[in-house]
Amino acid sequence: MTSHQSVEVVDLRSFDPFGAHVASIYRYLEHARETEPIFFSEPLQAWCVSRYDDIKRIASDPSTFSSSNSFPRPTGLPAEAQLAADFIFSNTIVTISDPPRHTLVRRVLHEGFKPSTIARFEPDIRQIIAKHIDLLPLRGTFDLAGEFAHTIPLEVGMYVTGFPLSENDNLRGWMADQVAFFAGTAWLSEQQLIDHGRNYADAITYLRKLVRLRRAEPRDDLISIMTRRDQHGDMLTDDEVAAQTIGLIAAGWENTSNAITNIVRALLEDLSQWESFVRGEVDIDQIIAEGLRFDTSVPGLFRTVAEEATVGSFTFHRGDRIFLFYASANHDESHFTLPEEFQLDRPNAKKHLGFGHGIHNCIGAALAKLELSLVLELLKDRYPRLRLADASAPPRYRKISQHRGQETLRVVAD
Repeated sequence: MTSHQSVEVVDLRSFDPFGAHVASIYRYLEHARETEPIFFSEPLQAWCVSRYDDIKRIASDPSTFSSSNSFPRPTGLPAEAQLAADFIFSNTIVTISDPPRHTLVRRVLHEGFKPSTIARFEPDIRQIIAKHIDLLPLRGTFDLAGEFAHTIPLEVGMYVTGFPLSENDNLRGWMADQVAFFAGTAWLSEQQLIDHGRNYADAITYLRKLVRLRRAEPRDDLISIMTRRDQHGDMLTDDEVAAQTIGLIAAGWENTSNAITNIVRALLEDLSQWESFVRGEVDIDQIIAEGLRFDTSVPGLFRTVAEEATVGSFTFHRGDRIFLFYASANHDESHFTLPEEFQLDRPNAKKHLGFGHGIHNCIGAALAKLELSLVLELLKDRYPRLRLADASAPPRYRKISQHRGQETLRVVAD
């Protein structure tokens, strides 16, 4: 079994989970659950919620705890940048909206992400993953993160949505532009804002054209599904379909690539667990569930308080910004025994909140689980004797907002 390394606790008010404290997030959150379950983080500028039951309570009440203002909408930008920001924030990207529009978007997207639809994509997704595994060396040392995990989810996302693979480089740039507007524009220079705006204008033009093409000539892909009317006769606008397309690819790429490296590392830190998996003694679904619980790739999401509400003994006020620490919920001792240990026989691992909870739970969960399952299966078959290149070296996590993933994962294939 694997445990997270303990560190000295810092003042929670200075807690920076995506910066200075990214490597030690679980120890600090344990301290929060024990001493101050709802605390204010200066770096996040938000009230952080750390306990499982409190997080589920808030995530189950979207009318009081809103997602629509979870990211501040940029204003006063140069014209080119403002047009891009307005497009992004006006077109109901599913994670930052509330009912009733959120309900329609989820309803339309559900058709494309339900298990029966995802199952149709399985043979081609398997082929994509197998192709990338074949590019890895049969023996020797390599970086599983950079050479493998970071490439597969992007190609899978493009395939499932129907985004042409020939536009891979452009898409990467457009996603970076979008992240810049979400992450906060205050630290960007005027010229950087203009550049991001101009680049994203190209994305808008391209996506509108692609959506119109799929409306006229539908295919078996997610963009085509999003252009249809739902059972109530409602449909998304071209701009809404365009915004969902790039948003869904971006989310799936980052989150799934990080999940791959986090889960594989957890398995390899105790080789007996990898060997047990290779021998077929552990179900892949159980590995994925425990992996997402143990070190989730999405530590949490923001909410904004729409009206005064009390959670436990704490009262939130209208306008307060909240961060729901799903990663902390997954380590809550009142729900998970010895939560700092990676246990393949954990009976309630599937109660994790790695995919969120409530109406904003991850709509791509079925696709992510399929990808993770195929990756683990094919890695196991090709590398039954895989191991970490340096088992004594702690993981190094990238400092990136709202995500948790390793910079590298050096492994050795014998």
